[in-house]
Amino acid sequence: MPKKFWSFRNSAYGTGAELLLYGDISNSTWWGDEVTPKQFADDLSALGAVSEITVRINSGGGDVFAAQAIGNLLEQHAATVTARIDGLCASAATIIACHCNKVIAANDSTYMVHPVKIGVFGYVDEIRLKEYTEALDAIRESILSLYIKKTGRTKEELDGWMDATSWWTSVEAKENGFVDELTDDGEENVVENRNGMLFINSVSMNLPFDKAPKFVQNSLAAARAAGSLSNKAAAGTPQNSEEEKSMEIKTVDDLRKAYPELVDQIEQAAEQKSANEERQRIQDIEEMAMPGTEVMTAEAKFTKPLSASDYAKAAMKQIKNQGAEMLNSLQEDADGSGMNHVAHQHPQDSAEDTIMNAIKTAGKKA
Repeated sequence: MPKKFWSFRNSAYGTGAELLLYGDISNSTWWGDEVTPKQFADDLSALGAVSEITVRINSGGGDVFAAQAIGNLLEQHAATVTARIDGLCASAATIIACHCNKVIAANDSTYMVHPVKIGVFGYVDEIRLKEYTEALDAIRESILSLYIKKTGRTKEELDGWMDATSWWTSVEAKENGFVDELTDDGEENVVENRNGMLFINSVSMNLPFDKAPKFVQNSLAAARAAGSLSNKAAAGTPQNSEEEKSMEIKTVDDLRKAYPELVDQIEQAAEQKSANEERQRIQDIEEMAMPGTEVMTAEAKFTKPLSASDYAKAAMKQIKNQGAEMLNSLQEDADGSGMNHVAHQHPQDSAEDTIMNAIKTAGKKA
């Protein structure tokens, strides 16, 4: 499977989960792909019975089929799904946002809709070109239906916006019905510098703090200018406050909340190491297996697992016992047949000697 462009995390607030969509929505098409959509569905299902999912978006779009699959899976989920536009929500990313129950945009974020496009490679004839056009029309209609449902605007108005490739500020996107709230309307984003790494609302962006995206830098600059930067809990260098002390990592759960991605990486590495060791154990046992140890070998591999060294000891003991039992059995068979009481002819006696001895014996008896 191609490298995943999505990342699920446990919410830092313990009320649900977060889905991070930063960058392109898939680097290859999901049309006809059975693996990648299933992997996303499995990752979503693995969250369990969460009540809330926050989808954080900073994306210029990508594959329409990927966006439609993700959007529909999120819409069908039992949780309340909220999209938070942290920077850019454009093209296919708007499809995912429109499938969410609520869309909240940062005040300096950007929204963009445009006509559907398709990549064509090589030469095509009239029939194939017509098929492409029909496909574009069908995709466009499905997106328009979604936009109409989200915004309540007319098809004609939305048609015009798409054809014009419309770029909007968050305020304009809200006026046009694509955004429900701005961050000023409710909870503000909390930008943090945790040991030099950028966190937004306690979610790691996997970026050094000094490499924060432009929209974050603009927010910080505006906060400094307004003198309100100190209102953000942990922006800049962490302070030795009661709040910081309460964030100390004392348990595994604390570590997972503070660094969910790191914990996931550690767990995945441990699982991979365990799987590799298990494969090697079974391979070693199979290479040492000998005829007559089939039952014990199967048990050692699966039902009664043994290490390769323990298996080797057990196998040698069984083979030794089988050898002793075979010798005892042969001895008992020989005793029962009477073969042990049969006189043996001396190997040096010839047939002629045997006849002569018989004649001499007969003469003595006469």
